[in-house]
Amino acid sequence: MVVKVTEAIAGFIIRNSLCFIIAAIVITGAAVPGLTLLRTETGFEALISTDSKIYRDNVRFEAAFGAEPVTVLLSGEISEVLAEDNLAVIAEFEDYILGDERFRNIVSPVSLLEIDTGQSYTQNPRAIKEAVFDGEGNLNPVLHQLAPDKENVLLLVTPAGNMSKDESLELVKHIEDFFAGSPVESAGVTVISDAGLIDAISIAMGRNIAILLGLSVAVMLVILSVSFRVHWRLLSLLMVGISAFWTFGLMGYLSVPLSMATMAVLPILIGLGIDFSIQFHNRYQEEITRCGSVGGAIVVSISRMFPVIGVALLATIAGFITLYISEVPMIQDFGLMLAVGVILSYIVGLFLLHSIVYLADKRTRVEKLKVKSREASGRIEWFLAKMGKLAIRHTAWILIFALAPAVLGGIFDSRLPVNTDYEELMPQDETALVELRNLRHITGSGGEIRFLIGAEKITSPEVLNWVHNFGEQAMLDHPEIISASSPATVIAQAAGGIIPPVEQIDNILQATPEMLRSRVISDDLTMAVLTLNIQYIDLEDTYDLINSLQQSASPPEGIEMSPVGTTALGASTIDAVIGSRMLMNGLCLGAVFLIILLSCRHPSRAVFTIIPAGAVIAWTSLVMFILGVPLNPLTAVLGVIIIGIGTEFMVLINGRYDEEKRHGYEPGDAMVTAITKTGRAVMTTALTTLGGFGVLLASNFVMIRDFGIATVVGVVLCLVITLTVMPGLVVWYDRLRYKNQR
Repeated sequence: MVVKVTEAIAGFIIRNSLCFIIAAIVITGAAVPGLTLLRTETGFEALISTDSKIYRDNVRFEAAFGAEPVTVLLSGEISEVLAEDNLAVIAEFEDYILGDERFRNIVSPVSLLEIDTGQSYTQNPRAIKEAVFDGEGNLNPVLHQLAPDKENVLLLVTPAGNMSKDESLELVKHIEDFFAGSPVESAGVTVISDAGLIDAISIAMGRNIAILLGLSVAVMLVILSVSFRVHWRLLSLLMVGISAFWTFGLMGYLSVPLSMATMAVLPILIGLGIDFSIQFHNRYQEEITRCGSVGGAIVVSISRMFPVIGVALLATIAGFITLYISEVPMIQDFGLMLAVGVILSYIVGLFLLHSIVYLADKRTRVEKLKVKSREASGRIEWFLAKMGKLAIRHTAWILIFALAPAVLGGIFDSRLPVNTDYEELMPQDETALVELRNLRHITGSGGEIRFLIGAEKITSPEVLNWVHNFGEQAMLDHPEIISASSPATVIAQAAGGIIPPVEQIDNILQATPEMLRSRVISDDLTMAVLTLNIQYIDLEDTYDLINSLQQSASPPEGIEMSPVGTTALGASTIDAVIGSRMLMNGLCLGAVFLIILLSCRHPSRAVFTIIPAGAVIAWTSLVMFILGVPLNPLTAVLGVIIIGIGTEFMVLINGRYDEEKRHGYEPGDAMVTAITKTGRAVMTTALTTLGGFGVLLASNFVMIRDFGIATVVGVVLCLVITLTVMPGLVVWYDRLRYKNQR
């Protein structure tokens, strides 16, 4: 039944070859508008689900208190930066900010001095100027928080919250434009913001994709020219290029954003998707030596390969779909687009490649085609035959050598470092990142951990006492915390270090300038912010610190405490990245096992595919540990990629093995023939896949480069285990089974 269906499909392709080529041209044209719709997503929306609690809490926080502050760094001799004319520029800038509803507030030397002196700068500029320095030239202590050293002054501008990336970037541009038109004399002006950092990532991604695409094509050309010496050898590259074009066009239509993960889809898809075309083309070249016509060779080729490659396709798709259980949105998109991409690669390889081959070869003499095919076949088949015989002859020793590093890999897997810090994953020479790190060096601060405190009345003495005590205890327990600020610290400072009765609290708050009050307490008095200024520590330590603080907080009944802000959002990605990793690998192995079991109806085939695939995952973890490659949002899903690649290789070899057994070969000879014939295409596929992943090493995105290192290792190990461990196990089991049946 299956043979009749596949033969019907082959006949349909032959009869409508020109129609399929025209259809491919039309679809390619239709994909172009989709490419123009592609957008980048480099904010936390790519790493954190918008349905998660921390994301929703952060939306509440920004609605009440605004977004992360934009820092304007004024660099120069402080006496010149705070000269009278420059103070006038700063005052004008304050008016500019406060007159725009897209900003919430600003903290500057002028505003702090006006609060301290009680005088308006615009009414008495000389009094403010005299308040900056005392008679001995010392800076007013009030300004120390904005003047961390003698060469830098900070202005802190808080935008309104929950803005889009483009809106936030526009505000940064407005600030830059203001100082371009109203310069601060004798001072350099640098505007540092999350929006600027995200924009730098987006621009770098565009450059990176172009580089990776060019390298991928160049590498594939070389690999196919050298290793796949068949007629029309570069046709497979054209096929996968078309399928990748369609995939990214579809991404645009489906509004799937480009992120640091999905940008890696392109070289990966070229490496993986080319396999289907190579396998179809390789089998056609083999069958042309036995058939009397091009059409006959295509019919036989499709009849033999359609079911086997179909099983490999289903197993690969199953692996990629399991990525959808990840809590990281860009990993979900990554899995979706890879699944779509390999499906399109299969369709293009089946219909378009055979259509082109048929139209291109049908007018050529078959004998000439046979000669070319035989010349191409012998160069690598001798080596593969030798390897197959060794694998079958030394199964026990090979298995022992395979299991030893797998056991070590399982042990060291739990010790792999984790890196989900956007700053460490992006290009390290980006100007925006260099400026941010320079700011941290100047201020001596590594960032701020914020907690949103919610209560029916946040200004009650009970709530404020708890917030105050918690902040003080946090600094005692964790030396990396530099300082704490909250409504409790504002009130305690005004009341001599204690939280006073409710009447005095209300009076203090009424006397507190709006600029300061609005930064720590909401207008409806139901929310407050506890901010912990910390030294620079890596994201994994930050994650541990936040968890420790939450566990030790024990807020009284009626008080809610939630981590919010950029630092908390970034730290939360660690759990999202590694939390479901083992579950994804387990589900992927289970899904592949079921697909192979149902399609082949041989439990041994499924078992002897899953065991080697699991071993490769463990091997790769060991190599990652040795090389110091951390788990990041991409390397965390490496197991799924390895299962997809390794399963595909082994399914193809086993499919040909079963075919040869049906022709009467005993297990050993059948496996050697399978490795010899199908192994040539598998090796070419492995080389092209290595080329696709290998170009990732040229990326200046640390995350993608580390992923490239890990996947190159994984693909090599997949090829090794497919040609050494799996064949021996399958042959050993079948020989044992046949022996027991006699």
